[in-house]
Amino acid sequence: MTIEDIIETLEKTDMPDSRIDAFITCAFLLKQLRPAEPNDFDGPHDYMPSSIKSEHGFLMARPFTHDVNHAIDLCKEVRPDAVWHLARGRQTADDSLYGAQLREVREDESILGEAESNHAALALTLAALRAHVRQEDEKRAGA
Repeated sequence: MTIEDIIETLEKTDMPDSRIDAFITCAFLLKQLRPAEPNDFDGPHDYMPSSIKSEHGFLMARPFTHDVNHAIDLCKEVRPDAVWHLARGRQTADDSLYGAQLREVREDESILGEAESNHAALALTLAALRAHVRQEDEKRAGA
């Protein structure tokens, strides 16, 4: 699953997702690994579902979409040069409860990534992932 796939999945949901947390963990922290797939079980790796899942999600996965502190860590990992903002509030009942942004630390403080969700950690995680994609696109354009 690519970062773009993860973003697309998170845009379609408004709930924290342990499986997505596992993909994000592998993409940024455990780059040599991937989350277990269904065909890994009872196959050559002899995984048992209980050996990779914990009560909070997949083993070794950080709960980025569940826990604001881990989402903040992701922001620092993805864009250590940026500041993050997380706000709570809505103007209408249909608005998302939380909004998040990663901004450059410069005079104009341009927005690197932003997102809204009814879950604070999910909004901040999605904003960080969008900032990462923007940075990667800028690198490719400059190369």
